[in-house]
Amino acid sequence: MKLSACLLAFGVVVGCSSAPAKEDVGNAPFDLDQLDAKEDSPTRPTKGVDARVAEQITDKFTSSHGFIAHQIHLGGGRVDIDVSGLEGSDPLDTILYVYGPKQANGKFSTPAIAFNDDFEPGFNVGSHIVLDVPRDGDYLIVVSSYENYIYFPTHGSRGEYKLTVKCQSEAFGACGPAVSGLDGQCWADADCVAADDSALHCEGEVVCAPGTQCLFTRVGTCVEDYAWMTIAPKQCTNPWSQTSVDASEVDTFPVGDLAQVKKHYGKAGVTFDELGQLTRAEPMANCQACGCARGDKLLVKVKSDQASALAADGWVFSAPTPEAVSIAPKQCGSNPWETSQTTTVAEELEQVDTYLAAEGANVPTRGFTFPAEPTPTCSSCACARGDRLVAFPADQNAAGILSSLGFSAVYVR
Repeated sequence: MKLSACLLAFGVVVGCSSAPAKEDVGNAPFDLDQLDAKEDSPTRPTKGVDARVAEQITDKFTSSHGFIAHQIHLGGGRVDIDVSGLEGSDPLDTILYVYGPKQANGKFSTPAIAFNDDFEPGFNVGSHIVLDVPRDGDYLIVVSSYENYIYFPTHGSRGEYKLTVKCQSEAFGACGPAVSGLDGQCWADADCVAADDSALHCEGEVVCAPGTQCLFTRVGTCVEDYAWMTIAPKQCTNPWSQTSVDASEVDTFPVGDLAQVKKHYGKAGVTFDELGQLTRAEPMANCQACGCARGDKLLVKVKSDQASALAADGWVFSAPTPEAVSIAPKQCGSNPWETSQTTTVAEELEQVDTYLAAEGANVPTRGFTFPAEPTPTCSSCACARGDRLVAFPADQNAAGILSSLGFSAVYVR
């Protein structure tokens, strides 16, 4: 960054000449006492948002905010702390301090345990620190600029910066509370943060309640927020009933009018993850008039931000008690309910009913869902077929039996 032609040192104008070349500040600030006399300084900074490992923090300097602090909990190990930014179209010449860990009185001890001005003097004026965290605790990362270091508050930077703390260990959360983007690892919903601010949640994790003995845990995956929605179709007056589909579209789904549903709502910008049909294990008589219910239900998995378009047509969020559960069927007829080869979904559901009844699980409603778009699957007998068997247990006893058989909860926000 270019310095002013008139160099101001300790509040006194010492001369006007051509701007000297900027030099990397190799050690902690020599004027720390003088800076601390100001309202905003390295040890009396403005509070910024708290940070987590792998989370990108964005902030900017103002006339009153020249030193901005971000608190972060670090659990040990080695971390990379990186900050860079822009002031107009020029690279922002940053300075980075780390204090901590936090003491019992709530303060962070001085001097800084780490400091950096230029990541690569003469080439990269961003700041970078590789820190071996001394012990578990809260630390304070203070971001400033070379211009603020010299002139603030008389004059200072107005640039915006991005701060990121990364863990050198591959294990998620190894260096303290961390975040992930889409498809990243997580232990809870709060660990999932999308770069575009879209809603994510953690799925598939296994954790133990506080105070309990933990025999097994499993890290989850950050996925896009979605909702399961159902509708009870009528005989012939559904919103999609007049949608024309060709043979290839019909063949995408082995049951019902799912191809029409997908195409009808696709025109409105709704994209499904899965579509399926639920039927009752015990058939019921239904009237055949166009305004009457067919007796089945359609079940779809849709991104949360698109659910309102379905709700306007009478779809409802599926949140039964007990909650629905599902299992991924495998290839080669190797599922426990398959006692003989079947050619239709209805035939396989009859085998499902017999199997669940023999296990003592009362499941009045069940069905299969299918991916909206064809997905590649391996042909090994141990691999999943690609569809999903969904079951709605009648009571908690049935839910417990289904869980013991390998069914797991269908996520409902």
